[in-house]
Order: sequence, then C-alpha cells, then structure tokens
Amino acid sequence: MDFEEFVTMGSRAIRHDLINALFVVQANLHLIKEEIDGDRFTAIDSQMEKAFSIMETWKELEVFGETPSWQELKTLLLKTKIQLKCLSMEIDVQNVKVNTNGLIHFVFTNLIDNSMRHGEEEYIKIKISSEIEETNLLIIYEDDGKGIPEGDKARIFSQGFGKHTGLGMFFAKQVIELMGGSIIENGINGARFEIRLPEDIYKMSNGEL
Repeated sequence: MDFEEFVTMGSRAIRHDLINALFVVQANLHLIKEEIDGDRFTAIDSQMEKAFSIMETWKELEVFGETPSWQELKTLLLKTKIQLKCLSMEIDVQNVKVNTNGLIHFVFTNLIDNSMRHGEEEYIKIKISSEIEETNLLIIYEDDGKGIPEGDKARIFSQGFGKHTGLGMFFAKQVIELMGGSIIENGINGARFEIRLPEDIYKMSNGEL
C-alpha cells in the first residue's frame, strides 16, 4: 500500500464513522422534535442536511487518490445523467477520451446539481457540447434556468459562496485547474460554463466504449 492508497483508505473510514454519528444525532433530534421550538428545529435540521451534503462532497473527492486512466467523455456524462436522473439533459460531445480518475464526473455532478437546485423549473433543460479550440478541448455546459447574476459570476467559485455547502463549485474549479485547464461562467439567458482542457489531457477516439 502506497501513501495515496493509505490516505484514501483513511478518508473513507473516517467519513463512514462521521456519517454514522450524524445519523444517530439526526435520529435523536427527530425523537425530541416536539420538545423543540419549530423554527429552531428547522434550523438545526437544515444544518444536518448540509452536513450530509458535505459528506457526499467528501466522498466524491476521494477519487483523487485513484490512478487516472483514459475514459470516454460521453460515457462519463451518460453515467452522470443516469445517476442524477436528469432526463432533460442533452449530450452532444465529440468522440473524445479524457485522462481522469473521476474528477470530470465530480465537476459535472456539481454543475447539474446546481442547475436542478436553482433552475426554478421542474424540468430544466441542460446541454453539454464540445469542440476543439486551437489545441484545447472546449466543453460547453448550458442550461435554460434563471442564470447567474453578473456580480456572482466570479464569486461562485469562491469557497463558502452560496446557500448550500459552498464547496461544490470551489472544488470543481480546483479540479479543472489541477488538470491544467480553466473554467468560466459567461451565460446571458441561463447558466453557461466553458471548460478548457489542454491537449495532454484529452485525445480523439473512435467512440468505442
């Protein structure tokens, strides 16, 4: 076992114990619900749900310890679509492979989750497309939701920004930058993210899975 494997194993063990402890606290909280002021209970319960979301983000980040491999981008996106039950998502990317250990999955999970959470529509439409821009792979993520206010376009990548965990988009940006790429938001009538990956991170394929 090398150091990275040890860290990943330790992370999973600690996260597992923390989740079990949170479940115990949450169960006891609901047992004494009638004894707590309604607003206070709602506030505490909301923080518990936030804690579980943070644990889920922690779980997603554990793939950092895995060895990267060449994977079909289209396949990764289809798996994410199925996992999040995002039936209205259109995938129109080229036959391209990316060298990743699941980091791209983490990025798009957060983008889709944000669209579904803040889109103000029951069936928000999402489209993910790609093109080659000079030597970079350009991946474009778009939705037809309410969009992101101009003043928040840069802040959404800051740690702690937002009403949920405040970690998803912060880590997503770190992931892309660790891969040597960049991510910006420049939507007008909805959210629109442009992700650029350098030539050593992707390669064209024949589409075989």
